[in-house]
Amino acid sequence: MTEPTQPEQQEQEQEQEPEQQSPPVKKRLLRDRKVHLTAAAAGFIIASAVAFMGGTPVAWGTPVYFVLGWPLMCAVIYFLARAYPHNNWRWTLSMMLGQVFSSIFFGNANFILQAMLFVTLLSIPQFVAGAFGARAGKARQAQHGNPEHSTGNDDTSSQDKL
Repeated sequence: MTEPTQPEQQEQEQEQEPEQQSPPVKKRLLRDRKVHLTAAAAGFIIASAVAFMGGTPVAWGTPVYFVLGWPLMCAVIYFLARAYPHNNWRWTLSMMLGQVFSSIFFGNANFILQAMLFVTLLSIPQFVAGAFGARAGKARQAQHGNPEHSTGNDDTSSQDKL
């Protein structure tokens, strides 16, 4: 039997089950799941609380969303992106999904397309907050002598533990 060539070996490694992945990759995936869950839960809880306080089925139907909800969600995204700056746009997407689920859960399932459109447009400030948070996080990591981590290549840093 012949030994596999270089491309075949790489293909076999890519087909490995998630349980067989190297420890740093598995650790990063578990960490990312926790951050995604944190962002989605924050979006769901904040949007639900704002909708409840405003007495409307959707959060953006009340001024409380813009006065209280937006700043809270931007702050959550800023701190998540500051702590985990690599591909920080993912945290905002998870928060957007939390808001969409809130509008479906407390509103009406007929609101799903409207919810996706409105939440996408209304999440632009969260993307901006995430970009500023990631910039601050990368600068902080570079200042502490860990510049390669700011690109997301080193997954062993104690700063990435949630």
